[in-house]
Amino acid sequence: MEPTGKSPDQVVITEVNSTLKRLLKHWGNVKKAQQHWDFKSSDQVLAAFTEDLDHLSQSWPESCQTLQTAIAEDQAFVQSAAYPAAIAAAFAAVEVPLQGEFPTYEFPPFKLTFAPESGVVRLSIGRQSQQTRLFAPEVLAAWVAVQYKRVVNSSFNADRFCRDLLSAYEIINRLALKQPDVTWGHPVPLKEIYKLLTLKQSTRQDYPESLFVYDLARLKEQFDISYNQYRFELVPSRNAAKGLLLRNSKGQESRVDALIIYANDDTD
Repeated sequence: MEPTGKSPDQVVITEVNSTLKRLLKHWGNVKKAQQHWDFKSSDQVLAAFTEDLDHLSQSWPESCQTLQTAIAEDQAFVQSAAYPAAIAAAFAAVEVPLQGEFPTYEFPPFKLTFAPESGVVRLSIGRQSQQTRLFAPEVLAAWVAVQYKRVVNSSFNADRFCRDLLSAYEIINRLALKQPDVTWGHPVPLKEIYKLLTLKQSTRQDYPESLFVYDLARLKEQFDISYNQYRFELVPSRNAAKGLLLRNSKGQESRVDALIIYANDDTD
């Protein structure tokens, strides 16, 4: 056999594909001859079918061993130190900004977790999760890129988001200060706002905290956050270990833990 430049497993796949195509063709001829009572052709097509079937049967043990060896080599590569580098290169090629280290990566609002021992890779947003058994770097990156770009390229309705924030802010503000009117300029914890926005379990499942954080990051990228006569300010967290971690479109990080809303020009 002349060198083909293909790996042994690819050679096997090519040869088996060719044999199966011939078998299907011969089997079609066998059925046609049988249906038409073509006695002369029946012996010829049966002989051709049997010859290819025997060839496949005889060569299959060696072919199967070649495929099993290739699978074992791929599994070993996934467990090796070279695999994370291959993942990083594949994801960079499809413009998915991985952050973190193998086996867990984040690229807001998603989290990607590799579980080679279970044979799966999990892609999640909050408690929502889907999994795949695709470990080939380029194939996995292409699958993830579809999910990621569907979210990041979706339109962001800043006015509607601000309206929801304003509504939750007013309620929590009055309850916390035990006042009938809103005290504008008073900070309200963002986690409390999220809890109020997702009181229903079904709402929380559809709108996990990671998506809320992602929307805050998109909102924060606006130079002036305002809605009608109100001005919004996201308060930086004083404790680096607490607060919500926002990442903007350039990958820059900041932590915030509260929202202040000012009415008109009131900044007190």
